[in-house]
Amino acid sequence: MQASSSAGAFVAIMSFLSKLWSNRWLVLVASFWIQACDGIGYAFGSYSPLIKSSLGYNQQKINILGNAKDIGDAIGLISGTLCEILPVWAIYLIGAIQNVVGYGWIWLIVTKKVAELPFWAMCILMFIGTNGETYFNTGSLVTNVRNFPKSRGHIVGLLKGFTGLCSAIFTQIYTTFFAPDLAAYLFVVAVGPTMVALFVMFIIRPVKEKPGDSIHLEKIGFTFIYADCIVMAAYLMGVMLLQDFISVSFAVSLTFTLILFFLLLLPLATPVTIWLVKKKTSFVTSLDPSAEISFGAPQLVEEDKSAVVPLLPEDSTAAKVGFTSEDLGEPRPFTESRPGSFSGSVEFSELEDEKPADIDLLPEPIKKQKLNEIRNMIVFAAADGAVRVRRKKGPRRGEDFTLLQGLVKADFWLLFFALVCGAGTGLTAIDNMGQMSESQGYANSGVFVSMLSIWNFLGRLIGGSGSELLARGYALPRAWALVVSLSLMAVGNVLFAMAWPSTLYVGTLLVGIGYGSHWGIIPPILSEIFGLKNFGLFYNFFILSSPIGSIFLSGFLAGYLYDIEAAKQHSAGLTSTELTCLGASCFKGTFLIMTGVCILGIILAVISAVRTRGVYKNLYGNQSLHR
Repeated sequence: MQASSSAGAFVAIMSFLSKLWSNRWLVLVASFWIQACDGIGYAFGSYSPLIKSSLGYNQQKINILGNAKDIGDAIGLISGTLCEILPVWAIYLIGAIQNVVGYGWIWLIVTKKVAELPFWAMCILMFIGTNGETYFNTGSLVTNVRNFPKSRGHIVGLLKGFTGLCSAIFTQIYTTFFAPDLAAYLFVVAVGPTMVALFVMFIIRPVKEKPGDSIHLEKIGFTFIYADCIVMAAYLMGVMLLQDFISVSFAVSLTFTLILFFLLLLPLATPVTIWLVKKKTSFVTSLDPSAEISFGAPQLVEEDKSAVVPLLPEDSTAAKVGFTSEDLGEPRPFTESRPGSFSGSVEFSELEDEKPADIDLLPEPIKKQKLNEIRNMIVFAAADGAVRVRRKKGPRRGEDFTLLQGLVKADFWLLFFALVCGAGTGLTAIDNMGQMSESQGYANSGVFVSMLSIWNFLGRLIGGSGSELLARGYALPRAWALVVSLSLMAVGNVLFAMAWPSTLYVGTLLVGIGYGSHWGIIPPILSEIFGLKNFGLFYNFFILSSPIGSIFLSGFLAGYLYDIEAAKQHSAGLTSTELTCLGASCFKGTFLIMTGVCILGIILAVISAVRTRGVYKNLYGNQSLHR
């Protein structure tokens, strides 16, 4: 009896582990861990002062090194292409190798364990190390967006949020185990992400949506994860400020770090909870089939059961390439299914030509009635030969584009240059945060880098969930959320330029949230306008916006103006070296110019929002809470 009981328990455990392994939520949680290592580039402000002092670089060289980092973080077209060819584990393996080679060699140089290399070689090493992040990022995003096709905004916001939190997590680990040896920070950066990537590379993989999955279950999972994220961000913020203002013992710091690890592991409860809820639902249904629980659609009463008989046969073999309205849980547009009819996608080009220009101003019920009348007129006119149905060249907004097809669209470049303005200015602030805080007299620049990381994290969550509310709740373009993000950054840049007392804290908050929200907003927009089939390529092309902006704003502008001011102060006897600048004048001109760049981005985002409003009405109009 005891042996039978033990065997039964073993079978039950193995069954549970099998279900857990095939749970897409486990893939998402493992992706959080690797994404928490994907933002190492944001920690540049923490270790760049070490490189500057150890190798004798001026600020312009440091900013150029930062540009090499940004380019490495942005050149993801290779990883995006390989992601369509290689398995996900191979993508992570390539990223892990690049990370340990690039950052590991820099650590060896800074610690004088190997000979110093020329500056151009240092830039190449920085590029290689940071480029490893693109493999982590692409593997996680592409896999999970496909695993959760109905919750793209939440998925992107959460994944990119953990990327923003990376710097704060690694700073806490460094503070606990290695401080004050700043060179050890580079060692953590070289080894940590590589170890995590090797651990999760076989867990993160495509997992199909199961029949029992529903929007209700997704809401349960996302609510729990969002709560954990908010608690983790608040906790890290409190710990960073506490350790900045008072000295804590190793035991206390170790306790802080162990609690952080617990919060990072806590999302593992999500796949277990989802499994238990699904098992309970299945158990109730097996006891009483009439009590079937459905979270997705309203139940039919007994006398209405005839309504479940389909009027048309289901086409279970229809190709579903990319992202369609069905993926959102919406019914497909009505199309004729009789011989000689044509598809709704072909009909739509005629509908666009025939509908009145002011039809969008009509009340929704009247608008739908008018569109149906025009559609039916076109159908029968085409059947009689009165209308020659034609299809516009290339895909339309919302269909699957190739990258080359996207490159000739105004929507593509409006979004791209809006992102250049936002991401370029944000990355310039992040890369120069160490020198900014030092120039304003703050002894510990690491706390501002960590705070910026936490606000960056929250911005990504807010960008993803906020744009999701705009799209699904109000059927409004997500680009309006981009307008808000750029506005926050414009105000933050003004505060950085003025350098009034304590404005560095407020500016860090505004720029961190504004910059982070870009990466929770842009990826869903790309999948909605250009489709999901080539999402990886589109996303990695858009990442190029960061180095394009930072090369000009950080490498050529911020570093140049900083060194000019440092030379002036040194010649006036205010500083002991030409490498150091003190006071608000060091970065004032840079951030005033970047304020103007953000305003330009706002204008581009507004134009994009106006142009794409029809896409969101078509995608989310039926789901809108305020239609």
